[in-house]
Amino acid sequence: MCGFAGFVDRSSRIADHGAVLAAMSRAVAHRGPDGQGEFVEPRLGLGMAHRRLAILDRTQAAAQPMHSPDGRWVVAYNGEIWNHAELRAELLAAGHPVGASTGDTAVLAAMLAARGLEPTLTALDGMFAFVAVDLHERTLWLARDRFGVKPCFWGWAEDGRGPGVFVFGSEIRALSACPTFRNAVSPFAVAQVLSTLTARGARTVYEGVHPVPPGGMVGLDLATGRTWQHRWFDLRASARAARARGLHADRGQMLAAFDGLLDAAVHRRLQSDVPVGVFLSGGIDSSLVASAVRRAGVEPLRTFTVGFDDPRYDERPYAHAVADALGAQHHAIVVHDRDLPALVEDTIACFDEPFADSSAVATLAVARAARGSVGVVLSGEGGDELFAGYERQYRAWGIRQWAGRVPAAARARMADALEMMGADAWERALAPLEFVLPAALQRAQRGRLVHKFAGLLRTEDDEALWRSFFATWPNPAQAIPRLPSDLWAATVRRDARELGGTFPDDADGFFDEMLLRDQSVYLPSDLLVKLDRATMECGLEAREPLLDMRLFEFAWRIPPAWRMHGALGKALLRRSLAQRLPAVSRALAGRPKQGFGVPVRAWLNGPLARWADGVLDARRIDAQGILDGRAVAHALARARAGDEGGAQRAWAACVVSRWFEREGIDGSRMTRVGNGTSGGTLPA
Repeated sequence: MCGFAGFVDRSSRIADHGAVLAAMSRAVAHRGPDGQGEFVEPRLGLGMAHRRLAILDRTQAAAQPMHSPDGRWVVAYNGEIWNHAELRAELLAAGHPVGASTGDTAVLAAMLAARGLEPTLTALDGMFAFVAVDLHERTLWLARDRFGVKPCFWGWAEDGRGPGVFVFGSEIRALSACPTFRNAVSPFAVAQVLSTLTARGARTVYEGVHPVPPGGMVGLDLATGRTWQHRWFDLRASARAARARGLHADRGQMLAAFDGLLDAAVHRRLQSDVPVGVFLSGGIDSSLVASAVRRAGVEPLRTFTVGFDDPRYDERPYAHAVADALGAQHHAIVVHDRDLPALVEDTIACFDEPFADSSAVATLAVARAARGSVGVVLSGEGGDELFAGYERQYRAWGIRQWAGRVPAAARARMADALEMMGADAWERALAPLEFVLPAALQRAQRGRLVHKFAGLLRTEDDEALWRSFFATWPNPAQAIPRLPSDLWAATVRRDARELGGTFPDDADGFFDEMLLRDQSVYLPSDLLVKLDRATMECGLEAREPLLDMRLFEFAWRIPPAWRMHGALGKALLRRSLAQRLPAVSRALAGRPKQGFGVPVRAWLNGPLARWADGVLDARRIDAQGILDGRAVAHALARARAGDEGGAQRAWAACVVSRWFEREGIDGSRMTRVGNGTSGGTLPA
């Protein structure tokens, strides 16, 4: 795992190419503490820098940027190619030379020389992002893996004083290190963070800066500066093709097939010249991954989990049970209340744009602990998105059907009634009824779920229902003085159209669309961002076996009726766990999903109270000019009154405000919007 960055300066805006490249390289130094390299071609105005985290072939032969054997291509690469040994054998059998390195970068460079860009991409089995320059055609290419596991950004560094400089890199902070970068802040991206905790789609916090989409590639003509984009992998089309094939097997055969695919996916991801461990939350997905690592014979099996002083959010007992059953060398990290202010500040700082998913705090804590003994960790990301592990996926259809039979006015009154009681009051009221409650309420955070359901009741259509599952701040424009509410509403409608899919009128089709959106939106914009930035902050490589292409296709071939067991999703994974870990499977398989959750409201009312009071001081917020002081103060007051939604809104506002303050950015950098503003879409 590594980091890269660079620029193309066609107008001689940069006086000292070496100094600028060094600054951009330093911005991603945490991604690669084991080495660095540069490539500069003054005639093209091109500079490329690479920071190396040495996992495979730790020798100097694997240093980057790396030239292809014929000298045509120069590559800077971040990721792992699981089938690099097979591809190397194919190249050599066909008479194509491969460089001296035994690692995967040499194979990538040789593949580009032998087959060209798109055939190379379709042949790669891995997680990756890279920049590749074709010196013969004078073309620069950026490419990203199928699911968006590894990040890559591009755009134009603009200061209004001359032509923009094309910049690219593994993180946005590398792009902003270019001296011509004075790009405006996008109020639409800030609104997205308040609403859904992260920036999504083609939008980033800066105008003119965009992610390369998952399964996408961006080209730049070095002679003319023209850019273009192309999708080399279409997730929706691949899902449809797999669904059309179907799976002609009984449940026993299906279970055997899944087990074989999982073991193979984990085995591929154990390639490493440094020790490997497992993030173990005590849930189904990470437990399955850990069991597959044990089957592969890894010794010692190192597992890591995180807990808190608040027992409602402490996963350690479940993780301990799994670790004991596997004979693992287990490491349990406790985040104490006294350590929270510093850890929260570090978490905010490790992201290259505001990121308000509070579970990032736990992820950073466990990543730092793991880095002390391993260089690679396997995690369970992807299991819920591929195999239906979220309640919203299998309850949304029922809510939609019920809501369609109840007038909107009546639903609004019901929502008002549910919100009259605070989250703590609902917890106390429901606790004595725990054993007769629906499965969804037999868990911690019942009060939060009641308030979440109140928000669902207010939705008007399928798109609004889907957004409400993620909505932290239903109308974030209320908290952004420079963003009119009607313009934000128009942007939401446009974003919905650009998703590429609508909700069908049948239960199976509706369910599939929920899965597709989790796989194409939530996974790459939230979960994978969180895992990448939190692990790479401390030079730790994370790998996700459940995001294996073979498992993706298998998941889409499973009949929808076979994904569920009663009111629980991931039926197949639960059955697999029962076979692999019979001693603990009953306790694990029946528990609701939690993951590395954190007690945000308790924190804001307790160990982070003084911190939050300072961050969200209304006068300070108004002076900063990003958010509205009165709106965020109200959110914090609601959190103090027991409103879980208010706590989530206050947390998002804290993250946004502190991130901009740390970056030295105030409201003067925010775009002034009007009816003609694009809302941050990609340029034509």
